[in-house]
Amino acid sequence: MPLSRRPVTATEFLAAPGPRTKRTDVIIEVLREEIVSGRLPRGSRLPTERELAMHYGVSQPTVREVIRALDVMGLVDVRHGSGAYVRGDSAYLMATALQTMLQIENVGIFDVLDVRELLGRESVRLAAINATAEDIAACREALARLERVAEQPDVDTLIDCISRFQRLLATAAHNPLLLALETVLINLLLQIQVRVLGRRGVKFWRERSSGFQPDRVAIIDAIAAGDADRAATAIENYLQRQREAFLADPDLSLVRLSDAKAIRAAADAVTSARAPE
Repeated sequence: MPLSRRPVTATEFLAAPGPRTKRTDVIIEVLREEIVSGRLPRGSRLPTERELAMHYGVSQPTVREVIRALDVMGLVDVRHGSGAYVRGDSAYLMATALQTMLQIENVGIFDVLDVRELLGRESVRLAAINATAEDIAACREALARLERVAEQPDVDTLIDCISRFQRLLATAAHNPLLLALETVLINLLLQIQVRVLGRRGVKFWRERSSGFQPDRVAIIDAIAAGDADRAATAIENYLQRQREAFLADPDLSLVRLSDAKAIRAAADAVTSARAPE
């Protein structure tokens, strides 16, 4: 994939670098801009190390360092023997950034719930205004699957059903940033529960999920009726019930995002950070 020459190139930056600017940092920033602007499209293959080195007037080891950094940032996918390909997945990038911040700040599980409630309330308000007939049909289909909770064969399948329902609510708001943020928090909270409570078995999870079903029905009915206030109240009840379940469980109530199980859950949340299919 050819590199853009405008609005700026690393060669131009490197010709007059700042007093403390590293050449690798400049090239990383230029390639990052090429990716996020779409000039290097998602799925496209980056030029080879040799080509990049010639383009930017640097050594191949310098280019290798740049590619490693872009890989860590989640911007490219390095496939050994094939090259580096643009990832450009906004949900993945959001998830990795939030994962790092939550762990560095040693955020607690109830801090995550606080933000989830704020976003969820706004999301369903928007959904009550913006949801299409297709959005509502998809939510009702996901709701029906959760109604048949006894048919879900294992914990992973049940968690996928719960995650899909919650993400479809966020999708119905038709706000991409809100969807990306909520997707991360939804997956994070579910994966933490799986990591901490996973050994309790599918029967426990079926009973736990069933307790939330009346709230799910109330949320969808309010959105379908176009009643933003009623939808907001319904999801507040839904998330308050979740908070109470966390408070009542000694294994969950003290979890912090720097804990080993929470770190693994965050990694799982990053992997699953994508919009509903």
